Amino acid sequence: MRLGLVVPRYGEAVLGGTEHWLRQLCEHLVDSASWDVDVFTTCAVSAATWASELPAGTTEERGVRVHRHRSRSGRRVEYLAMANAMAPDPSVVPDAVAERYIDTVGPVCPDVIDDAARSDCDLVAVTPYLFWPAVAAVRRLGRRVIFHCAAHDELELHLPLMHSVFGAVGGFAFNSHAERDLVHGLFDVTGIPAAVVGNAVADGAGSPERARRALGLAPTEPFVLCVSRVERTKGVHALADLWRLYRQRRPHAPRLVVMGPAHEPLASDGDVIVTGPQPEEVKWGALRASAFLVNPSSWESFSLVVVEAMLAGRPVLVNARCAATVEHCRRSRGGLWFSEYADFETAVDHLLGDEEVRARLGGRGEAYARREFSWDTVLSRYISLVESVVHTRGTSRESMASAAATAE
Repeated sequence: MRLGLVVPRYGEAVLGGTEHWLRQLCEHLVDSASWDVDVFTTCAVSAATWASELPAGTTEERGVRVHRHRSRSGRRVEYLAMANAMAPDPSVVPDAVAERYIDTVGPVCPDVIDDAARSDCDLVAVTPYLFWPAVAAVRRLGRRVIFHCAAHDELELHLPLMHSVFGAVGGFAFNSHAERDLVHGLFDVTGIPAAVVGNAVADGAGSPERARRALGLAPTEPFVLCVSRVERTKGVHALADLWRLYRQRRPHAPRLVVMGPAHEPLASDGDVIVTGPQPEEVKWGALRASAFLVNPSSWESFSLVVVEAMLAGRPVLVNARCAATVEHCRRSRGGLWFSEYADFETAVDHLLGDEEVRARLGGRGEAYARREFSWDTVLSRYISLVESVVHTRGTSRESMASAAATAE
């Protein structure tokens, strides 16, 4: 099997959840399934700008052939004004306006699409749905696409333009049941092959003691952890405000540690420690040392870090408006969720106040993560889906050929 991947950015320097997961998937398909994998991408590292930071050309990275091209344009400043103008009712936005908006979101790089189209890949995985490369790739490649749409309930998903995008693909690899239900509820795609594949997780090495030192914490200091890009759309600033209020009402509560790249300013203070991005070993040590993990985002199609926290035996607290992370909590019985401050305070009191509760929730979450998202399990789901999509495309071609012969 030869698989392609069209993605806006790729590589070890890329910290995005979907991109990180698909890089790992490509590497495992090469190592474990002996597939050939080609990645068609830009020279970008940052999703904030899509600036060309890496050299163009073809490299081999952990057995994966990576073809990078310089973009014509990155993220343009007018995209925010356009998003605000469309926000009241995206379902009535004309396609011409939506096209201009997708161009401003970027990265616009026709060479990526041309390269993928010329390749002899059996299928081309494409992700995520809301950026220019995905829209352009689906239009060019159609049923050759296995779509890792990474969809959540946001403005772009409700643009009428997206009906032609989602309806054109050959198959869907969903991250969660919630994502599948969302897409099936919005688009007429139930006849297209699909599977809830999820993301694979594996234990990472990391010492709690070393993590505390790296984060500037005392050797036995308790803390609560948030691992996320620091931006308002991820809910991190709102979480910081909630934690400051909680510490006013519970002065002896531990501090909140926020770990991840800062796309918007958030200052450390006596209640919240902002560390910036940290190496994987620090992240895993911090997960194991934390009282629990909070993910405040309402827009996730999976949330790798929630399942990583479960794998580390930690309970999780998530935003009730995020169907995918609430799904993890419900299915595992390993986490809680909140919708407003009163819920938040009650949940945090419960988690901090009873070590046995934390251990029980953590144990359930760990069992769920190991059962549902081991590499063997996820690879088996993915390979079965790819074979189904290839079979469906082959059957479709045979049907068309038969129809043509009959007409003659």
